[in-house]
Formats: sequence, C-alpha cells, structure tokens
Amino acid sequence: MELFHMLGRIPVRAKNMCLGLGKEYFQYSGLEFMYWFAAATNSFTTVYLQDIGMDSTEVGMISALNSAVSILAMPLWGALSDKLRSIKKVFLFATLVSALIVPLIPMISAYRLGPVLLAYLIIPLSCFFRTPTGALVDSWVVQAANRQGLNYGGVRLWGSISFAVMSMALSGLLPLLGIRYAFFGFSIVAVPLMLVAFSIKDDAKKGKSLSLREMHVGELFKNYYYMAYLVFAIALNIPLNCSYTFMPYLIKSVGADPSLYGILTGYKALMEIPMLILMVHLRKRFRMPHIIVAAGIFYVLEMTLYSFAGNFAHLFFIITFQGIGGGLFIGVGTNYVYSLAPDHLKATAQTLNGAMNSVAGIVGNLLGGVLIAMVGVKAFYFIAGCMIFGAVVLFLLSFPLGQRILKQPLPNAARRPRDLLCEQAST
Repeated sequence: MELFHMLGRIPVRAKNMCLGLGKEYFQYSGLEFMYWFAAATNSFTTVYLQDIGMDSTEVGMISALNSAVSILAMPLWGALSDKLRSIKKVFLFATLVSALIVPLIPMISAYRLGPVLLAYLIIPLSCFFRTPTGALVDSWVVQAANRQGLNYGGVRLWGSISFAVMSMALSGLLPLLGIRYAFFGFSIVAVPLMLVAFSIKDDAKKGKSLSLREMHVGELFKNYYYMAYLVFAIALNIPLNCSYTFMPYLIKSVGADPSLYGILTGYKALMEIPMLILMVHLRKRFRMPHIIVAAGIFYVLEMTLYSFAGNFAHLFFIITFQGIGGGLFIGVGTNYVYSLAPDHLKATAQTLNGAMNSVAGIVGNLLGGVLIAMVGVKAFYFIAGCMIFGAVVLFLLSFPLGQRILKQPLPNAARRPRDLLCEQAST
C-alpha cells in the first residue's frame, strides 16, 4: 500500500514543480533572464573582429586565447565558490569586474602595444572574468532547483527568451549604431543583473570555508562516468565551439550581412524553449545520456546541412536543429554533471566541465581557422558534423566500457527513470 501511495503522489509533485510560481521561481528565472540578456552581446565579438579587418585565422587565434584563459579561470572560480561555500559572492565579483573591462574592448582593441594588437590582450582578459559566470549561473540554478524542488527547464527557458530578444534587437540596432556598442550594452545590462543576483538569498551550505585538502578535488578525477563525460565534452565542443565562432563567415559566404548573426542566434534560442518546457516530461521517460545523444544527433544534422546552404533563408531553417539540440542539451547536460559530482564539489564539477570546453575551444578555433582557409567554410561545417558524430559514438561506448570491462555500476543519472522510481518507492 505504501508503494501505491508514493506513486500516487508523484504526478502531483511534478505538477507543483511545473506550475509552482513561488518567490524562488521568479528570483532564479529573473537571474537567468538578466544573465542571458547580457550574454547575448558576446555573440558579436567575431562580427566586431571581422569588422576591424581580421581574417579567419586571426579570429581563430583570439578565440583560442580566450579558451586558454578560460581553462584557468573556470576551475579557479568554481573551486573558490566551493571553498567559500557561496556561488553568489563569486558570481557578483566576476560580473562586476567584467562590466568594467568589457567596454574597453572597442575602445582600445584596435590599437597596438608595440607589435602586439591590444585585442590579443584585452579580449582574453575580459574572458577571464566573464566566461566562468555562465558555469556559475548553471551551477547556482541547478543546485537551487534540486534543493527547492524547482523545474530547471521552466527556469532556464527565461534565459533562452531573453537571449532571443536581445540578439534580435542587437541585429537590428547595431548596423545603425555600430558593432562596438554591443560591448557597452553588456555593462549596462550587468547592473540589473547584479541587482537581481544580490537580491537572492545565498543558498550555500552553512559552515566555515573549506581548505583545498578538505575539498578532496581528486574525487572528481576518480569518478569514471564524470571523466568519460568530460572526454565526450571535449570531443563534442572541438567542432561545436568553432562552428559558432565562424558562423559570420558562413553567413557572408551565402551573400548575407554578418550582422544578421544575431537573428540566427535569437531564433535558435527561441527553438530551445519548447524542449525546455518538455524537459520535465522527457526526463521521466528517458535516461539523461539518451537525451544527450539525441541532442548530438540534431547537432550533426545542423552541421552537415550547412555545407549545402545557398542563402540566408537556408541558414535560418537549418539552425532550427541547433535550437532543438541545444534545448535538449541545456536541459540535461548541467543536471547530468550535477548528479555525478559529490555535494561539496558541485560548482567545481561544473566549472571544470566548462574548462574542458575551453580546451576544446583552443583546438577547435585554431583548427577551424586553418581549415576554413584551406577548404572553405562550407566544407569545414561538413567536417564538423562528422566530428560531432564521432563524439556521440564515443559517449555511447563509454557506458558498456564502464560496466562490462571496468566493472563500474551505472550512476543514477544514467539509469532508467522507472527503475529509480521503484527504488525510491521501496525505501
């Protein structure tokens, strides 16, 4: 009887998670909305560099430098958050410094310090503070969602909405104002973002700061499924990251204005929303790794189809696949990492995952810039699609390897939802 009683309560709880519009829901939705409203300005960095005369190889080098800086910054800010037991404090500090540095990019990046173009210094410096904030927000909201019973997809979709609105608005305004104003826009929006973040009660666990020895960071590197996911993330993001970096070149190759990139990214963000709305239902029916694989397949379709695009309308249609795949990946990827990490290393696990994406960014952006110069932008996207397919296969193979050869039991996040439901009902 107790089993049936517990099963009967689950739909009601799920409904409350989806429809509960309490104070916490609005606070974290506001955080996502304002963060991605500000982050939309980042999409125009490549357009700006292209506008000041840089070719694909030079853009690839700056993007690779950004990734190299992020490799250091991501785990540093994540470990600091876990050490202080407060993501909020670290996020506010990093956002404040970012808001002060980012406006300097259009003001000084075109000048030289001796033989060195200042863009090679100021843009990576801004990334040291700005890039980790995305992983910090992810970790902050996912932790809050799991502790307070919020539907993460229902909160995160507000980020996609704001990103879409801001991207499309900038695509209309920047050709009139100048691409450089995107960077000033970040600092303006950062003010209400910090106010929203400051208003949220710090959901950190109480207690003294942990020493590095007490944190036992090595536990993450001994976690087979977490490390397997990091390898997959690198293999996936080598082609995926640079495909975003060089999108303006693809737009130009079909005869359109690169500033229209904001229209594509805005539309892509809108296409994420249906998947985020459905995520609470998808996670009841499918294992998290299967949803991640489905996202990867949509990415493969997107990249492959770009190689056949002939005009901007084709690009607009094709990026729908990125929106669907991105919605699936956003809804599950962060939660999958959260579920694999021990409680005292949740933020470190997220930012370390972000750092591995930056490793992929270095390889991908350097390789992508050279490949585009050698084979052309459309052939590059076809190669990117093949690489993503290989990453998906690698991820799938990691599970039988872990279970059958390394004798590692499946983590809860990779098991069937109904199996977990039965276990919970029997305890």
